[in-house]
Amino acid sequence: MPNSAELPPLTIRAYEPGDEHAILETFNRVFGEIDPTFQPRTLEAWRWQFLGNPSGHRIFIALTEEGKVVSQYAGVGQRVLLDGDEVSFSQQVDSMTDPAWRLVLREPGFFVLTAQPYGEKFGGGGPDQDCFMWGLPMWGAWRIGKTYLAYEVLRTQLKLVCPLERLKVGGAAGVEVEEVERFPEGIESVYLRRAEGTGAIAIRDRAQLDWRFPDRVDRDYRIGLARRSGEVVGYAVFRRDAFDRVPDEGLVCDWVVPDGEDAAAAALLAWLADCARAEDTARLCAIFPDTAKEWFSFQRAGFHAAGSMYFIVGRSWVKRIKMRWLHDHWYYTLGDTDLV
Repeated sequence: MPNSAELPPLTIRAYEPGDEHAILETFNRVFGEIDPTFQPRTLEAWRWQFLGNPSGHRIFIALTEEGKVVSQYAGVGQRVLLDGDEVSFSQQVDSMTDPAWRLVLREPGFFVLTAQPYGEKFGGGGPDQDCFMWGLPMWGAWRIGKTYLAYEVLRTQLKLVCPLERLKVGGAAGVEVEEVERFPEGIESVYLRRAEGTGAIAIRDRAQLDWRFPDRVDRDYRIGLARRSGEVVGYAVFRRDAFDRVPDEGLVCDWVVPDGEDAAAAALLAWLADCARAEDTARLCAIFPDTAKEWFSFQRAGFHAAGSMYFIVGRSWVKRIKMRWLHDHWYYTLGDTDLV
């Protein structure tokens, strides 16, 4: 690591209100140069992702004397129920270094210089700290993170896909699906029932769910509630979009159905298929841990496992959390990521 006196005059610090303008200027330029399909992010979308999140945000940036962002290391907060206790995870997103500055400082580079104080401030078991940080990195970021930031691989992520003609839906007697614009009061009771016997699951209360789906400013989703005698007993979220380099997938963006609610699961699968047909897509696609019950129940319904380009890495900041334990006990869906 070079001596600070050898570096150009830069300030590395946590986000301050107003920094988003300089962050977006660099972000849109950097990602626009490497991705021909990239759509510039708007200020409104940035503020939704970071400032609007009920679970908070974490951002460190490196700035020139003129206020230009050279590098960023950022995370989207995620409140999690961990063996009954509320803790905080975060997904690391939008990490970047201006290519012109990669020549100024060779490896480990400004990516690491920005990430290290980020971890010192936000990693740990204290208030306003994340006990686990994770992400879905590109290979270059993974290599550097493994070498300098103690990244470990949690899982090579598979996906489940199902052509609509193969879908097998069971009986759904007594359950109806209502499509809604926003989540109802008391929706957290569904995820709390699903959380029983699950080691770790992101908190899905009304504020978090409304922020994640209906309040998103640059994408639209369809929300289906499975009801029995008026009570919500499961829900799913659908979107047609490109995923894993495949266009026009019918994406199961979120799926929360408690154990024993087989009729709710059948009704929601039928609703997802109806959404896919209405939006002219030929198959459904979902992501779950391969240790979750859904991994097996979806295959019984006609889904098959396929490889994806994604892998999950992370770093635990507390002794309580081991990577192997998370591999076996953490439940997540596409909606827990920034992929959809």
